[in-house]
Amino acid sequence: MMSTTRAALVGAAVLAIASPVAAQSFPLECAQRDAQLVTQIERHGEAQDVPGDILFEAFWTVKRARDACSEGRVVAGLALYDSIFKTSLAGLAEVR
Repeated sequence: MMSTTRAALVGAAVLAIASPVAAQSFPLECAQRDAQLVTQIERHGEAQDVPGDILFEAFWTVKRARDACSEGRVVAGLALYDSIFKTSLAGLAEVR
């Protein structure tokens, strides 16, 4: 299950970042925050210390942030990125 979640995250991230439209209109601040958070989400996926449904929720928040940034709503996009580890992943790492 976790490898399916990870594959979905990576696939969607590649599609979103590889899009020519996204490359032309994606603000630098958003791109930097996106890279940081996608890396953190992937690390949690590899460590399997957060349930898959929580990682899925975090990924969809990343997608919403990307959409906001692409539409020029940078402040809203950055707020969504910031919300991921304050809400979706806040304190949810399982102790193994």
